[in-house]
Amino acid sequence: METHVLVVHTRPRPGAEAEYHRWYDDFHLDEVLRVPGFVSARRLQLLPRDAGDDLFEGSPARPGSHLALFTVETDDIDATIAAFQRARTSMRVPDCLDPDSVTLSWWRSLGHRTTARSAAAPGRTGTASTPTSSHRKAPSP
Repeated sequence: METHVLVVHTRPRPGAEAEYHRWYDDFHLDEVLRVPGFVSARRLQLLPRDAGDDLFEGSPARPGSHLALFTVETDDIDATIAAFQRARTSMRVPDCLDPDSVTLSWWRSLGHRTTARSAAAPGRTGTASTPTSSHRKAPSP
């Protein structure tokens, strides 16, 4: 069984932040986690100090200010991605979500998870753990 991560950048429409968080936490995470192979989800928000325009100067597109990380365990990532794409067709896109902010990228794990405790273990030689990406702009709903 291989572990993969679906990384989703989004942002709420201005003034709709509370509705966006309710939708994501109370509805959307559950509908994504019903897709076979999806085992966990975690949401993050960009720190305000990193949200300035200068951080993205020269970038072709500014990413969303919110990030969802979905852990996927599967022996057939292509079939899992296909199942996710099929499920997306029935997922409602709420008005509180800025559809232009949505980007998806699929990542595969390399090596084992390293923690501060395991990195300091005697005799540990270290394991590189740099994800690879297949980045796709999500189609507009």
